[in-house]
Amino acid sequence: MVSAVVLAAGRVESVEEQEALLPLRDKPMLQQVLEEALASRVREVVCVVSDLASAGRRITIENERLIWLVNYGADGGPNSSLIAGLWAIDPSSDGVLFLAGDQPFIRSELIDALIERFESGHALIVAPSFQGQPRNPLLFRREMFPDLLKVTGGRSGLALLEKYRDKADLVPWSEEIPFFDIVVRADYERLKEPA
Repeated sequence: MVSAVVLAAGRVESVEEQEALLPLRDKPMLQQVLEEALASRVREVVCVVSDLASAGRRITIENERLIWLVNYGADGGPNSSLIAGLWAIDPSSDGVLFLAGDQPFIRSELIDALIERFESGHALIVAPSFQGQPRNPLLFRREMFPDLLKVTGGRSGLALLEKYRDKADLVPWSEEIPFFDIVVRADYERLKEPA
């Protein structure tokens, strides 16, 4: 069984709002991520936010597999939400997939491809790759949980992937769009325009 943790507690530069709650096209970015996660084979989705009231006003999903978690220490560093989500998943999970709430173009097909590779092999980390370069989201086997609890720095997951490269498995992906994230206001302004 694989659990998903959606990291959605960050804020856009110069915008007093959780970035994942900003609208993109016809719905909040976070709703798009949650819909794709729930359409995939993950057993549960733990969504980590810094403001549950704001999320509740904007997200219109009701699903028994969706668990909301408030990270009151979201300003305490880039990994506080990762650690909070890891502690919140089902203790019987074989692995955890970390999804970014600001990657609105992620697709359930990609998530399922990662889970399939995870279940059919023994890699400690499974990640997608585009043109040979590893990308997020990353799926970690339970044996990696102690390492995840000790990570520091903004590239924590990718740093672990580099450290354990010989025990990781990459799933090649032909499109780059699932890996786009909205990290700055300029990216958001550009991508929110109709296609």
